[in-house]
Amino acid sequence: MATEKNLRESLLQQENGNVRASAELRNKILARDEARVRRIKWIAGISWVAFLISFFLAALIEMGQRREIAGLTTSEVAAIFPEYDWLIPMAVIITQALLFIAVAMTFSLYVRSRTLTMHQIQARLTGIEEQLRRLSDKE
Repeated sequence: MATEKNLRESLLQQENGNVRASAELRNKILARDEARVRRIKWIAGISWVAFLISFFLAALIEMGQRREIAGLTTSEVAAIFPEYDWLIPMAVIITQALLFIAVAMTFSLYVRSRTLTMHQIQARLTGIEEQLRRLSDKE
């Protein structure tokens, strides 16, 4: 991440090149950033959905320990299927891990979105600078 060149540095290297090459480079960088933000948005959404499903399943298991659901408590079901004893304690840990992943993906989405916005601003300023340079060359 830190070794990637930002939009401004890439465009400054192309300063003596033609306008078309710099516009293509700018559009390529913006398209890459937009695809990255779209991908992170999907990952963040899926991680939040997985967390909510896990949370509701863990809440259902906990509720089942306190009262009967369909005539059985969770403890009675665990006694019937002893090979799944690990599921009840692990539900809390899995839910916490999914919450951590969802929060991390949301933070990453925020950072990438801000980076995309800054690159868009840099691209617009570069376009304005090119127009001003053309106007000054005509005069």
